[in-house]
Amino acid sequence: MHSILHSRTVATAVSCMALALSSSIGLTSAEELCSIPPYSYTRAKSDHPELTSAIETLENYAIASWFTDRQGTDERSTMLSNMLNQCSEETRLSIVVYGIPNKDCAAGLSSEGSVKSTDDYKAFLQELTGAIGDRKVLYVVEPDALGLLAEEGGCGASAGYLDNLKVAVEALSSNPNAELYIDIGYWMLAYPDSASKVATAMKEIVTSGRVKGVTINTSNYRSTDECTTYCTNFQTAMGKSDMSCVVDTSRNYNGSPTSDWCNVQTAGIGKPPTSETGVSNIDYFMWIKPPGESDGECPTGGTSAGSFYLEGFTLLWDQSYFVSEQGMPKIGDGPSTPAPTKYEPNSSADDENQSAPDQTTSMPTHAPTTDNSNWNQEQTVGTVAPADTTSTEAPSTPETVAPATTAPVMETTTAPSYSTTLLRLRRPQQRRLDRRKAQRSLTLFLHVVPARQKSGCARCNQDICQSKYCIR
Repeated sequence: MHSILHSRTVATAVSCMALALSSSIGLTSAEELCSIPPYSYTRAKSDHPELTSAIETLENYAIASWFTDRQGTDERSTMLSNMLNQCSEETRLSIVVYGIPNKDCAAGLSSEGSVKSTDDYKAFLQELTGAIGDRKVLYVVEPDALGLLAEEGGCGASAGYLDNLKVAVEALSSNPNAELYIDIGYWMLAYPDSASKVATAMKEIVTSGRVKGVTINTSNYRSTDECTTYCTNFQTAMGKSDMSCVVDTSRNYNGSPTSDWCNVQTAGIGKPPTSETGVSNIDYFMWIKPPGESDGECPTGGTSAGSFYLEGFTLLWDQSYFVSEQGMPKIGDGPSTPAPTKYEPNSSADDENQSAPDQTTSMPTHAPTTDNSNWNQEQTVGTVAPADTTSTEAPSTPETVAPATTAPVMETTTAPSYSTTLLRLRRPQQRRLDRRKAQRSLTLFLHVVPARQKSGCARCNQDICQSKYCIR
């Protein structure tokens, strides 16, 4: 009898130890993302010391690094070397791959780069995979390419995107520790018909290697709840739930009541990069666009695309997760409490959002925007690829603008015409001059721009709409 009781006691103890061990493993399974801070932050801290505490808080988290053919080989090599040296083996590197041949086939504004053919692309990818080896890494694969391939009438098919995305997937998934997510514009997942086209293309792409899912909201402002719905639509279209999503939360804390993409003034920095999202079909929150880098010279105000925008950063911080939920002071309110170094999710699912890229600059991937007093019709715009990270000056002009694709009309409201933060600092005469300069800047930038097929001429006011372009 004694031996039986002893055996049961031992068995119970072993079971408890096994349960404790499994619980411990579960608690320590979260993935920590890692990259290197964007150059624009180093310069901003020097130029604006009052931002130092806020920026250093953000530098505690991974802001995805862009590996693009618009950078030189030496520059890419330096970036990868710095990342590998600074990120521990236990972390997962976060990298955006942007170099597909004929990229930005719709607008052609970011088509420059060293990759001109599939052979060039294979060498470009080999440069990346050779440096990364078998390190743990999360790849965001080719912003905009899947959308341009899947959209009705899109240029991706004739540009060879299907075959080259398969080349990328085969090369990148050769690393058993790599996780691949192909980028897709959120609006392509808003409706069943467009989501089914995405699924058709994706099912062909995944025959070449391992793909975990898609990234949503790159450089945009959609709420995490909204993006979760889009991810569900994607899974439904795929007919299975084993593919999931990544959400760019760098600026989505407050979501957006409109479909504006350009320096949205109600935006706030969202929840930090983490694998502990609290949402079953969202694997990671990421910062793909660095909070504070401008979308461009927008009607609401802004500096050149990719450059650090002081007023924009101030708004993003003051309306952020860190101020609202972590109790950190607004900029100018006094000394900060110690910056959190790890995102701790709430017990309930989160409604907020995030996003950001490393030493890259990126405008929202061609999302629609609202009518307002300066742009009379809905707009589409693309992604600005990384700025020159070896430069001693912050970027002053848009590096690249990615393709414009057809996007569904979202609920809109009239956005403010100009940044009140910016304009209240100037005298009335200067304000009028600023407006004229901003309008001229937009006119030059939009001389020939992609148009949405179903909604007339985007951004071109009364100009003639011809095919997918507005001609002045």
